[in-house]
Amino acid sequence: MLEAVIDELRLLTQALEATGAFALIIGFVIATSRCILEIKPLGATQAIEGYRQAIGRVVLIGLEILVAATIIKTVTFDPTIENMGLLALMVAIRTGLGWSMVLEMDGCWPWQKRSA
Repeated sequence: MLEAVIDELRLLTQALEATGAFALIIGFVIATSRCILEIKPLGATQAIEGYRQAIGRVVLIGLEILVAATIIKTVTFDPTIENMGLLALMVAIRTGLGWSMVLEMDGCWPWQKRSA
């Protein structure tokens, strides 16, 4: 019974890792295609600004999925102090990246009100 649950969790983490990678690749392709199509009607500046925001959202979503897979994998399969420390470091880096991307996209920190 326990072995079956562990096998299912392994499949889940592999599916989450694949989904995260797929989200990054497909998001990049869609954002790039959209930018290319919008350059002429919107102008290069506006199209590139939209592209930067789209890429930021794609990276945040992909990282969220990959972090979820890593949390499940670390806690379930190999919960050593070293792996927990690496997981904490990864979550801290992801949080820093998330904050900097929100600052880049919105022009303010996540805890600040958006300027009008």
